[in-house]
Amino acid sequence: SGAAVAGDGGGVAGIAGAAASWVLGNMGGPSTSVEETSTMLSVVTKDRERLGQRLAAETEARKRLEAEKRELERKLNMGSATSQVETRSHRQIAEALSRTKDEVGEKTRIMQHQTIEIANLQNTKTALERRILALEKKISQYDDSFYALEARNVRDKTRMEEMGKAKSRAEEEKNICRLMLEQAHERWLKERSDLRKDALQKIQTNAARVREQRMQIAELQQAHRAQRQLAEEAKMYKEQCTVLMEKLSRAGVGGGTTPAASPGGVPSPRARPGGAVAAPLKAPSAANLLEKMKSSVSSSGLLGRATSKESPRAPPPAPDAP
Repeated sequence: SGAAVAGDGGGVAGIAGAAASWVLGNMGGPSTSVEETSTMLSVVTKDRERLGQRLAAETEARKRLEAEKRELERKLNMGSATSQVETRSHRQIAEALSRTKDEVGEKTRIMQHQTIEIANLQNTKTALERRILALEKKISQYDDSFYALEARNVRDKTRMEEMGKAKSRAEEEKNICRLMLEQAHERWLKERSDLRKDALQKIQTNAARVREQRMQIAELQQAHRAQRQLAEEAKMYKEQCTVLMEKLSRAGVGGGTTPAASPGGVPSPRARPGGAVAAPLKAPSAANLLEKMKSSVSSSGLLGRATSKESPRAPPPAPDAP
């Protein structure tokens, strides 16, 4: 940076000399005016001052950079030394840790081996204790089985005696039950025959009653049909009487004589089987007609009262039995 500053100063002097020589050459030497020379010198002086300030700033910056460089080198040296110390300490710690791990592993293997031996001894002891318990249990079972066998023999002997007594009692009860069953069977056969006889009698009685009811129903139906026919005849007679009475009244009012027969006479209610209607009858007298009507009405009324007393309402015909 010092060589650069010296080069800058030499350059400024060269520029000033070149400017002076140019001015002298253009002005014809000593005839150059003083004002132009002073102007040029003032410009050169300003450039020199500016370059001096620049040189001072660069010098200060160079000093600052050199100080920073020294500080950085110091820090780098300190960091390298610190890293070496840390690396050495880490290596020592790792070696100590590996030695400790090896010792712990060895102790762990020893403890595991001892634990296995202890477990084997405990298993052996448990097996021996279990075997001793099994032997004691077998001995106790043998004792129990011996006493149980003795008790069983006594119980079997007593049971055989009781079974003999029970067998004799069962034989007696069996004979009694057999006799009772035979008597009950005989009673059942007798009751069954009696029940059959009673059922046959009831069936015959019911059949006779059904036949009588059917005959009564048929008679009631015939009486009902006869009564209905009489009612129809009475109605027709009433209509004929009404017509005849009207004709008689008209005839009495008109001429005072009784007509022999009406041209449009009312036929008898009893029609012939072939569908033909009987010939018109001669009009009887009013007294005869009234007497006939009274007798027919009284006979139909008596018949209706008799049938109503016997059976208020005839039941419908029952279906034939198979």
